[in-house]
Amino acid sequence: MKKAKFNPARIYRIFCLAVLVGLLFSPGSGQYREYHIFGLVVDTESNPLTGVDLFLQDLNTSRNYRVKTDKSGKYVLSGLPHGRYQVTVKKDGYETRTFEWDFSQPQERMQKVEMETIILASTEKVQTLTSLKELKKAVAEVMDMINRNDLETALARLQELAARYPDDSNVHYLSGVTLGRLHRYQEAIPELTRVTELAPEFAPAYQQLGFCYQMLKDMDKALENYRKSAELDPANSANLYNLGLILFEMDKVDEAIGYFEKALAAKSDDLDTLEMMARCYVNKGDLPKAVEFLEKARSLTQDEEKIKFLDSFIATLKAQIKK
Repeated sequence: MKKAKFNPARIYRIFCLAVLVGLLFSPGSGQYREYHIFGLVVDTESNPLTGVDLFLQDLNTSRNYRVKTDKSGKYVLSGLPHGRYQVTVKKDGYETRTFEWDFSQPQERMQKVEMETIILASTEKVQTLTSLKELKKAVAEVMDMINRNDLETALARLQELAARYPDDSNVHYLSGVTLGRLHRYQEAIPELTRVTELAPEFAPAYQQLGFCYQMLKDMDKALENYRKSAELDPANSANLYNLGLILFEMDKVDEAIGYFEKALAAKSDDLDTLEMMARCYVNKGDLPKAVEFLEKARSLTQDEEKIKFLDSFIATLKAQIKK
């Protein structure tokens, strides 16, 4: 057997071929273009979250990467190859969120990318939000029942909601309104009073309370609540009208006029308020002023019965003025 001779030229050619093969098949710099990504994870109160696990899975390969946030809620992942990644963000006691990050564009140089801040809600917070969504939907359904005058069904549903959400002001308010419409004013008062405790700036609760007390003939309480409602919502013409009406019936005409004027400032074409202004001036003996308000009301209505009534009222006053 002949021994192979040492051939430097042949070995050189083989070495060059090996280098070329390596260039063709080894992972080149073009495949591992790098990204340097960093960001922040916080809770819903903007407090940084430590120990949050971010798991990145390349959607086109089996490559995956993992990084955790530090005590400042920050994370850094340097040298990430280009690709499209599904990112799962997890921490015990918090919701799990999933994102897709697209870094598919190859880069010649490492690119620094600051990611949008990730917000995680606690499990308790998520449950609360889910509960609130359910409550909001239920309240909307009850309001629809009330608008359709299906009051007994609405009340039964509200009683169920009150057992689950004992401190929800919307449930108490709708319960009070429903009981009021059913003329169960004595039962409505505790519900509406609870609303004023839970939401003391909610003007409609005081207005509804005023109405209940008015129906129960407790005018002092009615005035107290109507006034509170007017203080919180000075442009509510219906509430101002009720105030003026009670004061007129209590023979406090000048004070009644003040509230009727405010009601007209809020709603200048309200026929009932114009008529009550006229009655106030009749009470004061200023008949021409009363006629002025009645004629304005007459010009605004097209109701035949109302027109007949106003024409008769105006004619009677004008006849008295001539005497």
